[in-house]
Amino acid sequence: MNSNEITIDGKLMAACVKAGAARLEKNEALINQLNVFPVPDGDTGSNMLTTLRGGLSAAKNTENLSEYMSSLATGMLFGARGNSGVIFSQIFSGIAEELKGKDKADCSEMLKALENGAKVAYQSVVTPTEGTILTVAREGAEGFSGEGLEDINVWDFFKIYIENIKEALEKTPDLLPILKSAGVVDSGGYGFVKFFEGFTSAALDGSFSEAEDVNVNLPLPNLSKWHDDSDEEAFGFCTECIVTLNEDKNIREETVEYLTSMGKSVVCVQSGNILKLHVHTLEPLKVLGHMQELGVFYNVKIENMDNQVSNNTESVDSVSQTMKEKHDEQVREIHHGIAYIAVANGDGVIKAFKDFGCEIVLNGGQTMNTSVEEFVEAFKQLDAETIIVMPNNSNIEAAAKQAAKIFGEDRVMILPTKSIAEGYFAMSMGITDRFEADEVYNQMKQGMDGVDTIWISKAIRDANVDGISCREGDYLALYGKQIVATDPDRLEAVKKVLEQTPDIEDKYVLLVFKGKDVTDEECDELTEFIEDTYDWLDVGIIDGGQEVYDFVIGITG
Repeated sequence: MNSNEITIDGKLMAACVKAGAARLEKNEALINQLNVFPVPDGDTGSNMLTTLRGGLSAAKNTENLSEYMSSLATGMLFGARGNSGVIFSQIFSGIAEELKGKDKADCSEMLKALENGAKVAYQSVVTPTEGTILTVAREGAEGFSGEGLEDINVWDFFKIYIENIKEALEKTPDLLPILKSAGVVDSGGYGFVKFFEGFTSAALDGSFSEAEDVNVNLPLPNLSKWHDDSDEEAFGFCTECIVTLNEDKNIREETVEYLTSMGKSVVCVQSGNILKLHVHTLEPLKVLGHMQELGVFYNVKIENMDNQVSNNTESVDSVSQTMKEKHDEQVREIHHGIAYIAVANGDGVIKAFKDFGCEIVLNGGQTMNTSVEEFVEAFKQLDAETIIVMPNNSNIEAAAKQAAKIFGEDRVMILPTKSIAEGYFAMSMGITDRFEADEVYNQMKQGMDGVDTIWISKAIRDANVDGISCREGDYLALYGKQIVATDPDRLEAVKKVLEQTPDIEDKYVLLVFKGKDVTDEECDELTEFIEDTYDWLDVGIIDGGQEVYDFVIGITG
């Protein structure tokens, strides 16, 4: 293969996709930083990368372009995470659909495939938002004249495509007000461009290389503010699942109608008897219950994104695996009327949930989202009539739902907890096998409904968000999803947010999860301050050891 090649086959496509994945991986952190708040919990880049890795793991080693693209697209569909990941996977599904039956394709055929990729991606989103990766993909294909492409070489074709998507990306702030006000481009679109930068480098020399920066790099975005494409329609609980349908018939339209009635940010894809959906809803269990009637869950998830990078040695991995197998065996030997699964990060947090009665606690959370597969495997470990799951993160809920659909929604109930604080208070509500699952679930729902969560995390750059300024290294105090205060000292940040907590005089319990970098002395000082200033509050401290957030505080009345 060389820069004069005028067709692309499965071998060259594989080299291009691998090179694109390498470039995407290099820029994963930067894409993640394009977030609404300057805290290290963005996940667009991670979602896109994990989606692509799912495709690469399933892709066939073949020179046949159709076979390669079909296997890649299927793997991406099953591995897709978050809005950006699902849309990314649908672009490739459309490309694969157009290239079906082709051993190789010339540039004219590739243009049709890219056009179809954008078309299928738009169709997968119930309410497409312009100024996102959708726009970038569509305008990238529309930027060609459409004539004289049969004899153009692959490199020149994708060089034009790069320029087209760059131009489209630069215009996204004019289409999406939140981008324009923040002075940035769309994060999903930015990741799409970075992928094709790497992709095009392989088209240039016909092989996979990492020393390949072609002269098409975008200038770095203005990171004084951020936009996270997964938060465009943040609403309720992010729910995702993959369902193997009982009948091989097209039910996408009726499913979309149902999902639209249940929430927002609806994405629904059907390929044969496989249905994948994403929705932000206040009633995730109802959605999963409805989907369970249609088939069997292959996957359910609620997630941020996980980097899935391990520095463990082989011996540590071996011991860990042995311990996991012993634990799984013990769990399977016990029959439960109701069993509980939670997602948490930090040794202390995990221990707290296990002490409260969780049979399985999956290690995950911000920047490390639990996958559908992990949920399904956890479900399989349990001999239980009903499993209640606490994702403890709105980005992980979709994965849990997808897993429930695959495993069997009649046996899995997803409690839409958005934080470890909500999950902990839910577990505190008199959980017992003496009641029916619906009754227990409702008790737990009552336990989480009145909980407000406060998050304290260090800013990773200077920023001005919603009129509140901070400098890199300052501590941000978030009440729910809104930044309400900043301070160079994390204890002062806590004090400031408590001063602004609505109706704090009507609260009676305050629970603090201490992060891994917080000292015992700081916790003592914080406890003393709360007891002196808010003496009616019952204060509890758990040495959580969680990442990202120095303090996670649940307060309820």
